[in-house]
Amino acid sequence: MKYIDDPHRLQIEIIKKTYLISLLPVLSSLIAGEYAITLGFVFGLLIATLLLRLKYNNIIRALNMEEESAEKFIRNRYFLEYALYFLVLFTAARHANLNFLAAAVGLFMIKFTVIMWSIIDLLKDTFQRQIDEYK
Repeated sequence: MKYIDDPHRLQIEIIKKTYLISLLPVLSSLIAGEYAITLGFVFGLLIATLLLRLKYNNIIRALNMEEESAEKFIRNRYFLEYALYFLVLFTAARHANLNFLAAAVGLFMIKFTVIMWSIIDLLKDTFQRQIDEYK
């Protein structure tokens, strides 16, 4: 991953790649006329973006604390984050204008992007290492 030493820039890069990858399902659901899927996906993606930003801010804040209080702070924030996941999925399940599955995929799209990006980087490094050994 590029920008591993600059968390703010890495966060922006993750969001850019996630939104770029997310264009495919959003545009395809718009073309198909499935507006509930589009709204659910965008709803989940926006909440995921806000949660990523919140996680970044919490980590920066915890770095300025003592170890014991930082551990407690981060643990409590994770519980709050899971409560927010529940609220988003509950809202998507209760409203007819939001597709539940699309909201869940949108909510986890950043995680999918980071995992996919890591796998691609791992394969690139492995391939490059094999080329270097061959020379």
